Amino acid sequence: MRNIEQTISSLEVSEMVGKRHTDLIRDVRRYIDQLNERNIASVDFFTESTYKDGKGEERLCYQVTKKGCEFIAHKLTGVKGTEFTAKYINRFHDMENVIQQGIPQKQNMDERLHVMKMNAQTRMAQTFLKLANVETLSETYKNVLVSKASEVLAGEQIIPLPAIEQRKTYTAGDIGNMFGVSANKIGRIANQNDLKQPEYGEYRRDKSKYSSHECDTWVYFDSVIPVFENILSK
Repeated sequence: MRNIEQTISSLEVSEMVGKRHTDLIRDVRRYIDQLNERNIASVDFFTESTYKDGKGEERLCYQVTKKGCEFIAHKLTGVKGTEFTAKYINRFHDMENVIQQGIPQKQNMDERLHVMKMNAQTRMAQTFLKLANVETLSETYKNVLVSKASEVLAGEQIIPLPAIEQRKTYTAGDIGNMFGVSANKIGRIANQNDLKQPEYGEYRRDKSKYSSHECDTWVYFDSVIPVFENILSK
């Protein structure tokens, strides 16, 4: 059996282990360095290769041998390690059946890579559509997300992006500085007077100050400044 017939793409491995391909590539490079330092032939485990992404551009990947899969599996713990071991054993078993049946290996691999690509695009589109259902987002941003979801699936823009009006925005802290009060007070006034309306501002996705997660943050438009001025002057 030829060596190329006994390998699977790192793209497929990354999907099996539930890890981003870029992260797996980084790990494989580290494994190769470690093997080379010990004068162990890394090509028995991983061989450098390329693939074409959705834009037709060549990207780095690795062909992973059965030994390479065993190597990766040993780095995983618990259920993840068990699940990956079962998946790659089944995958190599499938390849042996394909070879015995005389089906060209390249054709079989191309089909699998195509399915993997479609699955990845579907998951990305679903993420965009899930974000588009966040109630606090403005209609403009929801339409942007729907447009991007359709573009990911179709490979081209079939739903035009909405025109986004570039309006100057202010945070609660910005408004508070104008009137010499705290951002918390501005927030309380806005809630008490129902000022979080489309005419006065909108929610934007922004990174939380206290974690790496994104959250919905209300920003204000110029139109709300006279309203705050009137309230605070009383």
